[in-house]
Amino acid sequence: MAQQGFKAASRRYHRLYWPIMVIYVAACFAGAAYVDEGTTPVWIAASIAVATAAPLLFVLWLTLRYFNETDEYTRLRQLKAFSEGAAITVGAILVVGFLQIFDVLPALNVFWFGPMFFAAYAAAFCLRSLRSGNIG
Repeated sequence: MAQQGFKAASRRYHRLYWPIMVIYVAACFAGAAYVDEGTTPVWIAASIAVATAAPLLFVLWLTLRYFNETDEYTRLRQLKAFSEGAAITVGAILVVGFLQIFDVLPALNVFWFGPMFFAAYAAAFCLRSLRSGNIG
């Protein structure tokens, strides 16, 4: 029964994930093509920026929904990796912030912390799976 619920949750996740990623990529290209630095009004550029970020916010919600729809074991594995990825990202933000305050690093585009979180989450999940011998 739990396996059936896991498969159904996985199907629901992927049924929404891939179309939203297509929308995200299209929004990135459309926004980059439409917004002309210096000539596009700020409110339009801001609206396009928020619209481009919206699919990623949806993916975060979708991921958390997926966690809640799986069994306790899968949920625990995912949430541990999710929290480790968040801790790595927040740690990096703090270190980079202090390096900038003390003029060791120039200003860094904060956009890159989003992809860093997803990469840290994936790496934490993979490392946990390798250590436990439970791949998949």
